[in-house]
Amino acid sequence: MKTDNVSIIYSKNLLTDISSVFSSRGFGDLKGKQVFIKPNMFRGADVEESVVTDPKLISAVVSYCKEHGALPVVGDNPVPNKGVSETEIADQCGFISASHECFQNIGKYSHRVAVKNGLLKSVYISETVLNCDLFVSLPKVRSHELTVMSVAVKNHFGIIPGNLKPAIHARFPGIDDFCRVLLDVYALRPPDLIIVDALTFVDARGKKFHPRLLVCGTNGHAIDYVCARITGVDPWRIPTLRLAREQGMFDPSSVVIEGEMPAIGKYRSPFNFPFRGVFVEFFAKWLYYFWLRRRPYIYFKRCTQCGSCERVCPLHAIHDRRIDYRQCIKCFCCFEACPNNAIQTRMKL
Repeated sequence: MKTDNVSIIYSKNLLTDISSVFSSRGFGDLKGKQVFIKPNMFRGADVEESVVTDPKLISAVVSYCKEHGALPVVGDNPVPNKGVSETEIADQCGFISASHECFQNIGKYSHRVAVKNGLLKSVYISETVLNCDLFVSLPKVRSHELTVMSVAVKNHFGIIPGNLKPAIHARFPGIDDFCRVLLDVYALRPPDLIIVDALTFVDARGKKFHPRLLVCGTNGHAIDYVCARITGVDPWRIPTLRLAREQGMFDPSSVVIEGEMPAIGKYRSPFNFPFRGVFVEFFAKWLYYFWLRRRPYIYFKRCTQCGSCERVCPLHAIHDRRIDYRQCIKCFCCFEACPNNAIQTRMKL
């Protein structure tokens, strides 16, 4: 039987730890390879909040890649906020300096990819993800109201352009349906290496933990299973894990843990109560319904007619500074690409 090896490392020196992880997983020779490094950057946050990937981990991975001749790119696809670009969010998180000039705005370009036998027939994925030779995922251990925990599989949702994620939420408000979509997206281009930031994290009630752990492997489902066990969360409360097991994607008996399994006491996951799923789905449905009322709008006074928005639009819905809203999928690639902040969001009433 195929085994899924998951390493649990008590980190004392990140540079040494990362070197050991790459070499032990067969990624010692990286010369000339395009390496995409995806942290968790769901919003602008200071490192002390412990809700996004620690910049020190990003720095260690980028340094290793550069030292071994790779061409690293760091990026993510956060949901865009009015007037705040992907690069600005990265700067708030400390990712720009941590990336050693390797951070790129991957929200600019995306390609449509077919999904076989999925709830989604197709989905747009950032070009950088599709073209890389090696995909390194750096998730953060986080609690999540919909998926209970957000680690490897949920972090992978970030390969989709930022504003398309709320659209998928709105289209599939049911927790199980949304998690099936997460599994479909994960299967399109799984990471080659996953290094989970469990150095510090907070639970659903805001309590902070400092275990100084890295959880490493190549199978996102096995990683999520081990992280659930570390925090004391029932793995089968996590819908992506439960569905992956039911669909034959994951067998917990295949997991081989390398290292000591710590016990994180008093970690609190999102509160479980009767009909919790119904309440969460109801509020999520309306939240994303109103979110989808937003659409890109071009401010002519700021526009220099550079053509950046036209070039990046995957549907070619922009011509002569006009947006064809019948074609626009509201991916906001134009928003990310505009160098003059001439594209903003407006609520459609």
